[in-house]
Amino acid sequence: MSSTSSAAGKKLVLSTLLETDHYESLIKELTCTKCNRYMKPPIYLCVDGHSICGPCYEKSYQCHICQKEFAQIRPIVLESLAKKVLFPCTNSGCPKHATISQLEQHTPSCQFRIINCFMARVYGECSWKGRAGDWMEHCFTDHKQKVTELPFITVKDKWDAKRTEPVLNYFLLKCFDKIFNVYQIYDKRGGRMMWTVLVNDDQADKFYFEVDIFLPDLPSKKIVYRRPCKCEKDADFLEHTQNVYIPVENIFSMLDESESVNFTVRIDETRESIGSCLVTLDGAGIRHENRSDRGLIHSRNTRTRHENRSDRVLVK
Repeated sequence: MSSTSSAAGKKLVLSTLLETDHYESLIKELTCTKCNRYMKPPIYLCVDGHSICGPCYEKSYQCHICQKEFAQIRPIVLESLAKKVLFPCTNSGCPKHATISQLEQHTPSCQFRIINCFMARVYGECSWKGRAGDWMEHCFTDHKQKVTELPFITVKDKWDAKRTEPVLNYFLLKCFDKIFNVYQIYDKRGGRMMWTVLVNDDQADKFYFEVDIFLPDLPSKKIVYRRPCKCEKDADFLEHTQNVYIPVENIFSMLDESESVNFTVRIDETRESIGSCLVTLDGAGIRHENRSDRGLIHSRNTRTRHENRSDRVLVK
């Protein structure tokens, strides 16, 4: 028997076992009867043998079933089983079975979890609610101006000094077989505009993003920043030093006749080490403000090439 057929056979046996009433009863025994969540060590017992999970035990002074005191011993066998059993994902329709530690990592990103449309938090007027795995399809159907399958998006955003929401814009770019979340945030207290890009990849630094702020009627003037993307699991992404930060007075200098900010956000894969830099181009040429980048070519021509070893950025 080949290793492939052997593995398939084991998988079939496991799948059959997980669907049996016997296995379901085992899962029930490992589910806290007070909060209805899966139990993991430490697990506690009352003097009559009723089990309770650690978090519920910390908030209780007696058994919620028989109202008797808790025992001084721990159910070692039950705790050992809780570490080894494959628990089913609690999201309806998800076929995932995993140990409790693996399930804790899976659940927050499960494609079967129910979510509200994030676009509603930024732009309002969207009542969609459904599976996370169906959200992109919803966005491409109902938020066509905010999503693209291209590695860049160009935006014309009307400046409104009365806006109080910190997130001014949010876009989704589906490219390189990934989903990139583009945020434009106004830090009013800090007097600066911020751009950052999060990607659903633990190795987010394989990608970088570029913010290109320009004036449509004056192509010789623009601001360009390049920064690495961040993983969407990064809880501190707003404080990350590698976001794009631009003083608001610089933004004001780039408003067009309709008092709008015009910018393009591009995504690309890194090639070796790609530096981050600020480049401003005006009638006098290019000014380089990050001296750690090498190979910048100063020119007074209206078409200038900036080269950094293996990567090239064409600035018009």
